[in-house]
Amino acid sequence: MRLVGCINKEICELAMIFFITLLAVAFIIAAAGAKRRASKRYDLPLENPAISLAILKENLLENPSEQSLQKLKEFAVSQNLEIPKEEYPLGKAHSIEQDDSLFLSQAKWLDCLTPIEFNEEPKTEKSMLNGILRLYSDVAIFKAFEEMGEKFPSERQQKLEQGYHTLCELRDSSKADYNSLEKLRMEKEKWEGEAKCF
Repeated sequence: MRLVGCINKEICELAMIFFITLLAVAFIIAAAGAKRRASKRYDLPLENPAISLAILKENLLENPSEQSLQKLKEFAVSQNLEIPKEEYPLGKAHSIEQDDSLFLSQAKWLDCLTPIEFNEEPKTEKSMLNGILRLYSDVAIFKAFEEMGEKFPSERQQKLEQGYHTLCELRDSSKADYNSLEKLRMEKEKWEGEAKCF
């Protein structure tokens, strides 16, 4: 019995070491990717304010810092966009549950800076859809789909909205292992591809 207990303990220790190593490798890869993307985004396409705003929002989400926040605020002011009164949550999460909660707070704040595509005149299906692709929270996305459905009701719009519902269900039921997250990433890219071809 003692031998079995020792073997089980060694297996648990090896599994824990493997899991920690896997997390460390994933973190290093993500950090390198974020740094590379951030360097590419430093030069904003000023001739296209909608894309510039999207880049600054994404940069703040991926690289939360006072500098990124200040740059976004300055750009928003230059475009006469109202900045949320609440402070942007810059903190770091210590667990998956906290990470989910933090992302929801950050997404809500970022979505208060309305995508410039929603202000284009005349409003078109394409401009509204481009704006939807610039949103982060489910609440904002479904609200925008509802407005799009009222202005431009179509079977394609309903199919795309239903596709996002399905994506949300997959996300909410997905496990936190590599294969599940990779499947979710591929499904999201597929949905975004369909939206861009709208």
